[in-house]
Amino acid sequence: MTGFADHRRQLDERRGLLARAVAKPMIAEWVRSAETRSDFDLENEICLWIGKTLADRDYDAPVEDYIGPNILAGAVIGAAADAVAAALAGETDDPMSAWRVLNAAASIVNHPLSDQAASSMEELRVRSGGRLVPKTPSIAVLTGPVLWTRDGYGSRFGIVAPFRTTDGAQRWYLWDVDACGHGAFTVHSGYHATPEEALADWQGGVGVPAADGTVLTPVDDPWTLDELMPRELGLMRPGGENAEQFAEYHRSKRLAEAVLEAIEPAGPDRIPTPEEIDRTTAASLFTAWLREHRPDRSRQADLEELATELADSWQINGPPSLYRTCSPHRVALVAEHVSGYYEEEFAADLVALLPDWTAWLAHHNATPPHLADRCSRYVHGQQHQAVHVDDRGPNYLVRIGE
Repeated sequence: MTGFADHRRQLDERRGLLARAVAKPMIAEWVRSAETRSDFDLENEICLWIGKTLADRDYDAPVEDYIGPNILAGAVIGAAADAVAAALAGETDDPMSAWRVLNAAASIVNHPLSDQAASSMEELRVRSGGRLVPKTPSIAVLTGPVLWTRDGYGSRFGIVAPFRTTDGAQRWYLWDVDACGHGAFTVHSGYHATPEEALADWQGGVGVPAADGTVLTPVDDPWTLDELMPRELGLMRPGGENAEQFAEYHRSKRLAEAVLEAIEPAGPDRIPTPEEIDRTTAASLFTAWLREHRPDRSRQADLEELATELADSWQINGPPSLYRTCSPHRVALVAEHVSGYYEEEFAADLVALLPDWTAWLAHHNATPPHLADRCSRYVHGQQHQAVHVDDRGPNYLVRIGE
């Protein structure tokens, strides 16, 4: 393990140097143009450049040369700090332009990069004799209530929050969160001028009929919100981001931190509502439903074992409050998972249970028939047309319209 840790540290150092070399020319360009641009413009430009740079990287390059999102963002902060230090040392003119670029980069990153940025800025502020302000990065400030909505299947959320951004304007940030896979994944995010514009963006991504009639309301379940908002996952990052998702990779988490700081659960534990179920209860309720509605099926010798395994596979790491939700691509993802995880014969028996499982959930959830029928298209193991599966498995970050 000591050798592994040393090797990992050496890799990170190598990748950091490579990333710093990529970032340095862009820092110089942003410093030159800073006088004519607002702080928010600089922030957006840095986000877009990070997104494009990560999306365009060479996937055939050696693993030692791999530059991930945190390494690249850290390199941008480091290169910007170097530019400020060079200006303070008299090597270049106008330390304020370099300082504004550093401030813009620091304003988008989440923990732990935000700590790195704050430390660098404090050191430079002291070195400047107090000429460089602010002491800490100027970041977007939450200015009002956090709103949300969810689709007809109950597992796709639009979360919207108002922020006063670094140029003084109020904008609304949208997180489009898909909890249909084995966790909750932010598949789209970004600023909008109004909450109505943000809602329309979310509805367009979800599609009709799943988003039909949805409206934004104040968040009333801080525990579920806490489980939905994006966080830094480190080595557990699912991967598969496109340029747009990479562009908001850090800022979406930084703003999520502000939301979660403002909305704290009233107590340490969430009290489940009467309609919520866990996997053990689900297996029991499902077999009871089969005995009532599918008597021939309920006499299968290994039914309880199959029901238990299907209930375990239905949700692996998602919010407990969303266990019972059922959408078309959730069905397709579960079918793909069991087919790849279990032995062929047992997997086929599990997939054969999916039609009854989804019918039971539709009954349990009182799902409108026109939505339940769309789930039935994938109960026999068909691949969802929008679910991208490769040798690493499904891409959970695809923005899927139901």
